[in-house]
Amino acid sequence: MNPSRFSISEALNYGWTAFKNKIGFFIGFVIVFFLISFIPSYFAARFFPHPSFLGFVFRIIAWLIGLYLGMAATRIALDIYDRGDADLNRLGELGSDFPSYVGGKFLFGIIVAIGTLLLVIPGIIVSLMFLYVGYLIVDRHMGPIEALKRSQAITNGVKWPLFLFGLIVIILNIIGLACLGIGLLVSIPITMMASAYVYRQLSPAASAAASIVTP
Repeated sequence: MNPSRFSISEALNYGWTAFKNKIGFFIGFVIVFFLISFIPSYFAARFFPHPSFLGFVFRIIAWLIGLYLGMAATRIALDIYDRGDADLNRLGELGSDFPSYVGGKFLFGIIVAIGTLLLVIPGIIVSLMFLYVGYLIVDRHMGPIEALKRSQAITNGVKWPLFLFGLIVIILNIIGLACLGIGLLVSIPITMMASAYVYRQLSPAASAAASIVTP
């Protein structure tokens, strides 16, 4: 396959097959990650319902925890794609890249906000352009600026397919949420692995390791 292109149907098929092959792991993964992300947000809303300095600090901590969980999900998805299994011991190595990840996500948010303020369409375009900042920091250990530049390069010419893929991902997770939330146990792993598939088509692994399944 041309590394600058990808198939949405193959990505979704890969995500579904990867989920079926590791259904127990993925269900446990979603439950644990939801609990870890829910607890800080719950305490922030419960004990600091009104604006305050301590409430602000607590919400910043909750935001940082959410970012670290995002890094962990990315690392797990890429490891499953590249190696066939998740090495949870590697999650401890994410700390060295965490400052870059925070910086990259912060810059991404600012750029998208500026684009959205100008007009909605520019906001969508820049969000697609810099979509893989987080992936590149986790995968390639890049700094924020380098990751922004590299994401711009690998998404060049595929923004429309990325937009359609992102729309499908959103719809699938909305359907999962509509099914009393239980459907998220299925939709999140499928879209997570499908997203890893798309990223790997645009930015192949350094090694020629085989993926968990053949899409």
